[in-house]
Amino acid sequence: MKIVGGGLVALATSLAAASAFAWPGALDLTFGNRGKVVTDLGAQEHAHAAVLQPDGRIVVAGESRMSVPAGQFALARYNPDGALDPLFGTGGKVLTTIGTLAYAGALALQTDGKLVAAGGADAAFAIARYDASGILDPGFGSGGIVTTAIGDFAGATAVAIQPDGKIVAVGDSTTATNADFALARYDTSGNLDPTFGTGGVVITDLVGYDHAHAAALQPDGRIIVGGSTDTSFALARYATDGSLDSSFGTAGTVVTGFPGQIAALALLAGGKLLAAGKASPAGFALARYNSDGSTDATFGTGGMVTSRFGNGAGSYPDAASALVIQSDGRIVAAGSAQPGYSTSLFGVMRYEADGALDQTFAPCAAVTTPFPPVGPLGARATAVLVQPDGKLVAVGTTDYDFALTRYVGSGGASACTPATSGKANLKLRSATGRFHPHITWGWTGVDPVIGDFGDPTAGTDLTLCVLDGSGANRLAGTTPADPCSTGGSCWRATANAYRYAVAGRLAGCLNGFSRARLRVRAVGTATIRTQGGVCGFGVPSPPLALPVVVRLQRDDGPNCWEATFSHPSENDLREFTARSD
Repeated sequence: MKIVGGGLVALATSLAAASAFAWPGALDLTFGNRGKVVTDLGAQEHAHAAVLQPDGRIVVAGESRMSVPAGQFALARYNPDGALDPLFGTGGKVLTTIGTLAYAGALALQTDGKLVAAGGADAAFAIARYDASGILDPGFGSGGIVTTAIGDFAGATAVAIQPDGKIVAVGDSTTATNADFALARYDTSGNLDPTFGTGGVVITDLVGYDHAHAAALQPDGRIIVGGSTDTSFALARYATDGSLDSSFGTAGTVVTGFPGQIAALALLAGGKLLAAGKASPAGFALARYNSDGSTDATFGTGGMVTSRFGNGAGSYPDAASALVIQSDGRIVAAGSAQPGYSTSLFGVMRYEADGALDQTFAPCAAVTTPFPPVGPLGARATAVLVQPDGKLVAVGTTDYDFALTRYVGSGGASACTPATSGKANLKLRSATGRFHPHITWGWTGVDPVIGDFGDPTAGTDLTLCVLDGSGANRLAGTTPADPCSTGGSCWRATANAYRYAVAGRLAGCLNGFSRARLRVRAVGTATIRTQGGVCGFGVPSPPLALPVVVRLQRDDGPNCWEATFSHPSENDLREFTARSD
C-alpha cells in the first residue's frame, strides 16, 4: 500500500462505562459475524447491486474474475441472519459464464420472484434471468441469457422492471471518440421491444462524454436516467416509447452545474427526484429536482448537499454509490469513505428530508465500517437496502470479496457520556512548516473498566471524530480490530490495557493510525494515545466553527465518550486549543 502524508494524534482520557443504549447506525450484532459478512466466491469478486426479497433474504449481484479477459456474472443469496442460503445455486452462490469481461452491474426482482441481472459481456449489454432458486430461466433469451451490441462497446449499469413485465436496461454506448447514454427494452421473453426507440434501443448524446449509472421508473411509465456528462450531474427523461420527454429540462435532458456524477436515483412524493453520487473532487453529493427537472431550492444549498467523512480540506475518494429512502422520509446514502489518507471503508450517512445531516445517526453523524484484515483495496458499499423493521443493509466489496453489513436503523440519538465540566482539553494543529498536523484530546469523567473498550483483539473497531458547529464531520479515524491488515495483528492485550501498532513503514497507517494505547489505571483513569508517522490523519485546518465536539465510540457496544468545546483560547489559522464546557 502506498502511504501518503503524515500526522500525529495523541489522546489522553479518563474513560467511563456508558449506560446501555443503542443508536441508529450501530452494527446489528445478530447479523453475520458481529454485524458483518464477507463471502469469497473463489476468484476476484466485486458486488455491484442487491435486492431484498419479501421473505427477508438478500440477493447480491456482481462479477467474479480470475483473470482478464475472463469474467462471470456472480450472485449470492443470504438468509436474514447473514448466512448463505443453501437453497440458492450451489451453497448460496451462482456463477454464470456469458463472455469475456462479463459483469452484473444491476439487479431487479420481478413480481413472480425471478431475478434479472443486467451488465455487460463481449462489449455488449448482457441480461440474465434466474428463477427463485438461482437457475437460469430457459424461457428468457437463449438459455436465460440475452446480449445486445450497441456501438463499439456497451454495458448496462441499471435495470428496471415495468408493470407489464418488460425489462429496461440502462448504461453506456461508447465509440472511439464518444460515449452516450444507452437504453434497451426487452419483452418478457428477452426479445428487443420494437415499440421502444429504434428496434428496442435508444442512444442519447448529451454533447459530452456521457455515462449513465442509474435509472428510475415513474408510476406513469416514464423513465429517468442519471449519470454524468463530462464532469457534471446529468439526467434524461424518456416517454414510454423511448423518445425524450420535452417537458423535462431542456428537450428532455438536464445538465446541472454540480461537478461530479450521479450513481443512484430515488423517486419522492410529489414527483420530485433525488440523486446521489460523487462530488468533484470528492464527497457524498445529493441533489433534489422538481418534476420538471429544475433543481429544488428548498433542498440543501441551491438544491445540493455535499458531505465528507473528515479529511479537512483534502481531496480523497469519499463517494456515494447507493441511495434509499426510509419510511419516515429520511435519506440514507452509502458508498466509500476514506477518513484518513489510506485505504477506504464502507461509509454511510443519513440525512433529514431537507438535506440536513441527521445528527442522531451514530455518534459521529456518519458511519465508517472496516472489514479486517484491511488490505490495500479497502472496502466500498455499492448498494443499500432498508428492511421492513427499519434495519439498514449495506452491500459492497472488500478486497475482492462480497461484503455486507447491517445497521440499526431506528431508535434514539446516541447518548455519549460527557466529560466532567472543564475536565477535557483539545489541541488541534494544522500542518505548518516542519510540523505534522496533530490532535491531542484529554477526557476526564467517572471511573471505567477495561471492558468498556470492547475487545479490539477480537472484533471491536474504535472511531474518533471531531464535529464542528455546522455539524460536519471534520475529522474521523478508525483503528480496525484484529486481524487489522493483511500483514496480521495490530492489537495486543494486557491485564489493564490494549496496545495497537501497525508493523513496518510500508504496512501503512490504517486511516491515519499507526499506534494506539488504551489503558485503565488503578485510580480509575485511562489513557489513549494514537500516533501516525509516515501517513496522514486528515486533520482539519482551523479556525473551526463553534462549538466543537470530540467523540470516541466503539462500533459493537453501547460505549461512547464526548467533550464539547465552546470557548477556545486559540482558534486561528494555525491551532485550536480549548478546555471543555
